Amino acid sequence: MRILITNDDGVQSPGIEALVKHLYTDHEVVVAAPASQQSAVGQRIYVDEYKSLMEAYGIEAYGIGGTPADSVKLYLEGILKNDENKFPDLVISGINDGSNLGTDLIYSGTVGAAKEGFIHNIKSIAVSLNYHPVMTFDQVATELVKKLPELIKLEGEDREYLLNINFPVKLAEDFQWLWAYQGIRNYENAYLPKKDQSGRIFYIVEGDIIDEGNSPVSDVVLCNKGNITVTPIRLKVADHKMLADRAGKAL
Repeated sequence: MRILITNDDGVQSPGIEALVKHLYTDHEVVVAAPASQQSAVGQRIYVDEYKSLMEAYGIEAYGIGGTPADSVKLYLEGILKNDENKFPDLVISGINDGSNLGTDLIYSGTVGAAKEGFIHNIKSIAVSLNYHPVMTFDQVATELVKKLPELIKLEGEDREYLLNINFPVKLAEDFQWLWAYQGIRNYENAYLPKKDQSGRIFYIVEGDIIDEGNSPVSDVVLCNKGNITVTPIRLKVADHKMLADRAGKAL
């Protein structure tokens, strides 16, 4: 397959390199991910070749001054220039350094990049590794690549969803790949004010994770127990049940 790899940690992230290392020998791999420093100015989006991956693995790799979704969109609509021979068969966004469980899906740049691939009618997968992991990115990539043929087959059954996959801190001895509902994850005291050298105030995201009120078959609970969770995500978020007898009628 031709596989486009992206994420929201930057083109230099170890999660991207782990995927490249485990996929490039059997697939045609391209990387298009945010540059380590955002370089967008006004309507300009800068693109630089990322030599480290290009020279180590002999692949195309670009650092793009924009969001993760920007990186996918610009590669598909700009760099490729409608070259159908290079259009990817799959988008993998990851391996993200930190989980994307429960409510995280609303804000996730990793999932956002996968959504952009999906919008372009490409099979798309978001992959994340939990916070403070015992597992390495290489171990995650190894497990993912082993499961990839089955994941692609499943994803191909229904073009209305993409897959959000989360790896735990450490795999349980009897771990399984488990389908999971999207759970609930909240953060306490998430935004902390700091001052830079000039005295200007900025905020960093920290705080304690609160996992409460979750179903036993939610992604939060199953991943916290040492399993790999798979959650299908649809882009259509309108409440069709409510609209069933209202659509087209005056408010």
